[in-house]
Amino acid sequence: MATYRILEHPLHGPRAVKQGWSWPAFFFGVFWALYKRIWILAASLFGFIVLSSVLIPATVEGQLISNVLFLGLNLTISLKGNQWYASLLETQGYQYQMQVEARNPNEALARSAEQKAAMANDAIQGSFRDDDQRTEHDDNDHDNDQNGGGNAGGGKSTGTFVG
Repeated sequence: MATYRILEHPLHGPRAVKQGWSWPAFFFGVFWALYKRIWILAASLFGFIVLSSVLIPATVEGQLISNVLFLGLNLTISLKGNQWYASLLETQGYQYQMQVEARNPNEALARSAEQKAAMANDAIQGSFRDDDQRTEHDDNDHDNDQNGGGNAGGGKSTGTFVG
């Protein structure tokens, strides 16, 4: 299972972003960046491809250098791509909600919805418990008022009465 960050936007809803390695970013680089709408990364990758094809000679040594550079670039994108995507979403107004373990993004969103529902249910039950405790406390105060002014000493008060 993978770890997903759940980010939520008030208008656009939640998104699940996998943490760690990205195979699509490794294999599809520029196209992955375009799909994720990481325009600066896509433009940088495209520029790197164009510059390397112009500047690196078309020899066996040049091809080896080019392959090593592209491998390093793809490794970097694969390791950092999801982190960059999450940062982009945060700049667009998405806020971090939670982290969940899941097999895929849809399962991650479903698990986060379940956890939110459980937390909301706990909060509602907690407020009912608080209300019950307040009611019980108020009932005890009412009983004490009827039995001698609200203290267990039978009506003897240690406070100052100003009248």
